[in-house]
Amino acid sequence: MDTLKKHNYEEPTKRTKGYNSHWCNGRMKNPQVVYVADKVELLNKHYYRRLWIAARNMPIPRRAWLDEIADAFVQFDGEVRYRTGELYSIPLADDVFGEDADMRWMSTYLKSDPTNNAPLRCSRRRWERVRLIDLFFRVQYPDIARHFGR
Repeated sequence: MDTLKKHNYEEPTKRTKGYNSHWCNGRMKNPQVVYVADKVELLNKHYYRRLWIAARNMPIPRRAWLDEIADAFVQFDGEVRYRTGELYSIPLADDVFGEDADMRWMSTYLKSDPTNNAPLRCSRRRWERVRLIDLFFRVQYPDIARHFGR
């Protein structure tokens, strides 16, 4: 099922670019600004482990993650930027998780090693998916996400 159709998402216009719409009655609102993690942050083993723990502790079944991520971005009324200040265009969750609609990758991502304290393996090739999960926490659960980089 196309996540965007489910959520009645409208195609971007000149004023609404992707998920980042900040217009109200023809005037720009003061948006909340969230900074997206860069590849170096996401591939840091401590950052990755904290993100993994947060995702693992969420009461979200693996197949529901796609909808949860899409819902968070549709409902987000703010801006997402790179650390340089450049506007980050949030990719569609369906595009990032494209060939994996059943979210099998998520099951693998959430698996732990035998100690149950660390991920079984780190996803180095699919870091864009990890970035989207990280951004989900930054948008939906900022109080949790602020601990990832500590």
